[in-house]
Amino acid sequence: MDVSKKKEQGNPYLNGRDEWLERYGSYISRAHQWRVMGFLLAFALLVSVSGNVIQAQQVKTIPYIIEVDNLGKAAVVARADRASSTPKRLIQASIAACIADWRTVTADVELQRRMIERLSFFTAGSANGVLREWYEANNPFEIARNRLVHVEVRGLPLPVSPNSYRVEWVETVRSHAGVLLDANTFEATVTIQINPPTTDAVLLRNPGGVYITAISAGRVVGASAPAAPAQPN
Repeated sequence: MDVSKKKEQGNPYLNGRDEWLERYGSYISRAHQWRVMGFLLAFALLVSVSGNVIQAQQVKTIPYIIEVDNLGKAAVVARADRASSTPKRLIQASIAACIADWRTVTADVELQRRMIERLSFFTAGSANGVLREWYEANNPFEIARNRLVHVEVRGLPLPVSPNSYRVEWVETVRSHAGVLLDANTFEATVTIQINPPTTDAVLLRNPGGVYITAISAGRVVGASAPAAPAQPN
C-alpha cells in the first residue's frame, strides 16, 4: 500500500471533508451562482423602474388650451397642466351673478340687501374698495325711490388672461310705472382668485371659491342698446 493511501486511511477527517465536497460542493456552487444572478436581476429591475419613473416625470409634450371669442379670435392661451381645478363655467357664472347683484336696483328692499350681501361673499382685495366707493356714490336704496335698473349680462364672461375676464352687460332704467328712461351698455374687466372653501359656511356661500379681487368698469361708448319708445304727445 502506497503512502498516499495510508494517509487517507489514517485521517478520517480529511477523508470526510473530501467526500462531503464531492457530494455537496456542486450544490453549494450552484446556489451561490443563483444568488449572484438574483442580485443582478434585482439591481437591473431597480434601474429599469427608476428610469421609467424619471422618464414619466419628464413631460415631452405640453398641451395648451386655446379659447376663442364669438368672432373666432384667440382670447386666452394657457397650459392645460396649469389650468384651474374650478370649472370655467362656474367661474363665468359667478362673475355674471356678481355683476347682476352689483348693478341691479330693485324696489324690493329685502332683495336689494340680499344682493349686496351675496356680492360681499365673492369679492376680496381692491375690489372691496371699488365697490364701497360705488355704493357711497350710487346708493341703490335712494335710487330705487325714482327709478329701477335691470341688468342683462350679454353672454358668458370671456377670459382675457388666465386670471382675468371681460364681461359686458346692458342696464335698462325704467320708472316705477314701467316707462323706459334709458339704456346703456357697460363693460368690466375683473381679476379673480380661486380659494377653495375650507368650512361649511363658506361652502354654502361661495361653493366654487371664486373671488373677484380687482374690477374696472365703464360705459361702452357707441354700443347699441334698446331704444326708448316714442312718448305720446
